[in-house]
Amino acid sequence: MLDRIKTIKDLSWYLGITTKQLKKLSPEAHYVTFKIPKPEANEKRTIEAPTGLLKYALDRISDGLQWIYSGHRTNAAHGYIRSPKNDPDKRSIFTNAKKHIGKKYLLNIDLDNFFHQITIDKVRQTLAHNRLFSFDAETEELLANLVCYKGRLPMGSPASPPLSNFATIALDKELTLWTKHQRIIYTRFVDDLSFSSDKQISAAQYEMINEILCSHQFLPDPKKIKWYGRNDIKEVTGLIVGAKISLPEEYLVDLEKEVGRLKELKSCVLQYPDYSVMEWIQKLEQVLNGRLAFVKSVYGNHSKKYRKLLEVYNNNKQTGTEPLSISWRYSGYEFYT
Repeated sequence: MLDRIKTIKDLSWYLGITTKQLKKLSPEAHYVTFKIPKPEANEKRTIEAPTGLLKYALDRISDGLQWIYSGHRTNAAHGYIRSPKNDPDKRSIFTNAKKHIGKKYLLNIDLDNFFHQITIDKVRQTLAHNRLFSFDAETEELLANLVCYKGRLPMGSPASPPLSNFATIALDKELTLWTKHQRIIYTRFVDDLSFSSDKQISAAQYEMINEILCSHQFLPDPKKIKWYGRNDIKEVTGLIVGAKISLPEEYLVDLEKEVGRLKELKSCVLQYPDYSVMEWIQKLEQVLNGRLAFVKSVYGNHSKKYRKLLEVYNNNKQTGTEPLSISWRYSGYEFYT
């Protein structure tokens, strides 16, 4: 288990890579970079995907980190959390939104360029000061260099999501304690922070939230701060939160477009003929499968909405000309209702 590793020799055994190979493994030489369009924006998201032996090592590291965090997850975290089959407290995008059902006021805050805010120094601190790890100084440094690219966590590495959960443990705990005293509900789904209450959340309370974020070296994206009043339709991580959880109409419209353009996504293989890109495309297909499963869980297997989307999906797996625009937030492990 990753939590029992102390030395580089231990890490070498865990990864199945020789110590010599491990010490020579340079992230700068094992990444392929490409871009996919962001949904609902005239921008593109840069994906930095590890390749070869580094990809294998990061997959193993990610798996170990996920299971460690699963047993020590914060009350606020709901994104990218692996759960045992019989876990009574499974976390997902659905459970994240469910915490805010029935609340009259809501504030959503996105952290700006989240993974890139987690620098190599922050990763070092996370590995060194978290009591769940036993790495010696040399192993901490090697691990920090393996999981980072260009001095921070990359968007596209399998190790970035679980490491981001570890890097926000102190933030989650402080915000949870503060919001409890304020009678505010707080949850976090990766970089999406949601705060809800039966009383209006004040500007002073927002400033306090911002101060807490800054004290943990995180900055919000000012363009993605959203306030909801008593009579507003409230949305948490893309889900409508009212008397119950439902899907916004634009979610279904966007999903239909994405499913209909699935064949265009595969053109990435032509533009970037690399195995790691093909693997990334397969992951995005899994995202669509997950979103379709989510629609099914909300509307039922025999609903017209679900059956229509499923039919289009099954008929559109041919190569097209342009990459697909898709939100990575729906690529969590499982949806639970």
